[in-house]
Amino acid sequence: MTAVAAERCLPLETVAADRWRDVVGVATDLDDTLTMHGELTAEVLTALEDVRALGLPCVIATGRSLGWGAVLARVLPVRAVVTENGGAYVLREGSGARVAFLDPDDVRDEGMERVRTCVAAIVDRFAALRPVEDVAVRVTDLALDIGERTTVDPVVVREALAMVRDAGLFSTTSSIHLHVSYRPADKVGGLRAALEALGLDAAALDARWLYVGDSPNDAAAFGAMALSFGVAGVRRFAGRMSAWPAFVTTADGPGGFAAVVAALRAGRSA
Repeated sequence: MTAVAAERCLPLETVAADRWRDVVGVATDLDDTLTMHGELTAEVLTALEDVRALGLPCVIATGRSLGWGAVLARVLPVRAVVTENGGAYVLREGSGARVAFLDPDDVRDEGMERVRTCVAAIVDRFAALRPVEDVAVRVTDLALDIGERTTVDPVVVREALAMVRDAGLFSTTSSIHLHVSYRPADKVGGLRAALEALGLDAAALDARWLYVGDSPNDAAAFGAMALSFGVAGVRRFAGRMSAWPAFVTTADGPGGFAAVVAALRAGRSA
C-alpha cells in the first residue's frame, strides 16, 4: 500500500460497509491505543470481547517486553501478542501460552551484547535517559523511557537515535519509549509469524486484517495494511512518521480503538 500523507488520513466514518465485511482479523498496538496512561478501561475490554464475539482473531503488536506479552496473552481475549516491535511473540494456547522468537539463540545473544554496550554509552552520556523497569524480561531489544514516567527533550532523543545508528544498530520510538535493537523494528513481520504459528492465513494480513495504532513504531503496519487506523493522538507525530494510517478516529486512545470496533460491528451487520 502507498503510504498516506498526514493530511490525507480520512475520517473513520468514510470506510465503506463492504470493507468491514471483508475483515478477517484485528491487530492493534497497546500503549496509548488500547491503554491511556497505562490503564486498560472497561470500554476497551468490551471492545475486545466484541471482536471475539464477531468470530475474529485479535492480535496485539507492541513494543513492550516479552514478559509483558506473556501476561497479556493469558489475561486478555486475544490470540497472540507480538512483543518488542516484532522480535518475539506469545501464542495463547488454552489456559497457557507458548513463546517463540524470530531469530535463533546465537543471533539474539550476539545482538543483545551489542545493544547493551550501546545503551550503556547512551545512559552514560544523557542523564535524562534511563532504561525502563521491565528491562530484565526483554530478549530482543532494550527500551529507554522518553515519555512514560518522564519527559525527555526531543533533541536528546534525536542525539540518542544518532548514537544507535552510528553503532550499526536499529531504533524506533513509540509514544513512551525509545527502543534499541540489533534487528529492525518489524511489527508486520512479527504479526505474519504469529499468524502462521496460529494456523491462520498470513498472506491475508495486508488486505483483510485491520490495524489500529498511534505512533512511529506503528508506521510499518500503517504502510503495509490497507485498512489501517490511527487514533486521534497519532497527529502529534507529524514530521516523525514514515507512513500514515489510511483513516483516523476522532477519539484518542481507548476511545479511538472502541470506535473502530463499533464501526466494524455495525458494518458487518449492515
